[in-house]
Amino acid sequence: MVDTLSWGWYMPTQFPFPEILSQDVLDESLNGYTINNPYYIEYTIRDGDNDGVINDDDLDLGPIRYFGDYIIGPTTTLYPQEIALYTNSSIVMNGQVISGLAIEVTLFTDGTWGYRLMDTSIPEGHYSAVSSVTIGTWNGVEYTGIYTTGVDQMFVCYLAGTTIQTARGWVPVQQLRVGDMVETMDHGLQPIRWVGQNTILGVGKNAPVRIATGVLDNEVPVYVSPNHRLMIHGPFVELLFGEEDVLVAAKHLIDGDLIRSEPRALAHYVHFALDQHDIVMADGLLSESLLPGPEAIKTISEADRAALLDVFPVLHGGWEHYGPAARMCLTAREAELLRWAMEREGLLDRKSPLSRRLERETA
Repeated sequence: MVDTLSWGWYMPTQFPFPEILSQDVLDESLNGYTINNPYYIEYTIRDGDNDGVINDDDLDLGPIRYFGDYIIGPTTTLYPQEIALYTNSSIVMNGQVISGLAIEVTLFTDGTWGYRLMDTSIPEGHYSAVSSVTIGTWNGVEYTGIYTTGVDQMFVCYLAGTTIQTARGWVPVQQLRVGDMVETMDHGLQPIRWVGQNTILGVGKNAPVRIATGVLDNEVPVYVSPNHRLMIHGPFVELLFGEEDVLVAAKHLIDGDLIRSEPRALAHYVHFALDQHDIVMADGLLSESLLPGPEAIKTISEADRAALLDVFPVLHGGWEHYGPAARMCLTAREAELLRWAMEREGLLDRKSPLSRRLERETA
C-alpha cells in the first residue's frame, strides 16, 4: 500500500450533469462549465495494490474491482468512478485569466466530483488563490485510472547555464540543438533528437535544486529541476538495491546545505532526448537525458510535445514503447533509505564525491 500527497479542487455537491442510465457521464456536457470560489484541498492518494495507478470503479466494466485504491480527503474517503481530461481550460488567479490549461476531472462513486490542474506553469501555493475555474473541452477519452508515480511532478530539466559534454566540448544546455552529439556513459556519442525549453516562475515545486561544487563530482554548482534524476553509485548502493548505480530525484537528496532548493523569480529549464534514456555529463555531474514517461510528457508544452511525438512516433502507442530507464529509478521511500545510508557513511561531503566521470578514449 502506497500513499501519495496530492491536491485539487473539490465539489462536495452532486455532479451537475448526471446521466441516470449511463456510467459515462464525464463528456462534452461539462464543456465551458465555470466554478466560482473553487474549494482547494490537499488529500492523500492511496494505491492499495501498489500498481502505480488509482483505478476507477466504472460499473460499465463490471463490478467494483479495486477496493484498495481510493482518495483520503479532509473529512471523507472517496472512490473514483470516472476520470476525464479537458483541454483549453482556464482559471482566474489574482484577477488574471490564465487560459490554455489542461484540467483532469474525477467523478466519485458518491456523486461528488473534483478536478485538478495538469499544467505546471503556476507554482505551488498559488492554486488556493484561484477565484474561478472554467472547464474547457473534453478530449473524448475516458481514463481508467490516475497515475501515482510522479504525481504532481514538475519539469525534469537542467537550468539554463549548465554545460553538457558533447563532441565539440562543453556546451551550455540552452545552446544545444537537434543533431548535436552528446557524450553518454553507456553508448558513447549519441545525437540529440529533441530539445525542449520553458521559462517559468522558479518557486515552490518549480524551484531549482542547487548541488554545491564537488558534492557529486561536479566542477561547479549545478542547478536542476527538483525531479531531475542524478546518478549515484557506491558499495552501499549495491548493498541496498542490488545495483551498481541508481538514479534518484534531486529533491530527494536535499539536505538544506550542500544540496538545497534555491527559489528564483524565473527559471529557464531545458531538456533533451536521445534515442534512448541515457546518462550524460553536466558540469562533471552524471545525470539523465529525458525519459518521456506519462508525467514527464504532461509537463512539456503542447508544441514541444507534438515535436517529441513526431520524432518518436512510437510514443503514440504509449510512453513505455520508448524503452527502459538507463538505471533503476528510486522511489521516494527508497531515496529516503539512500539518504540515510549516505549520511551514515559521511558521503554527503565535498571531499567524498559519489559520481564517476565519463572515461573518454585517448588517441
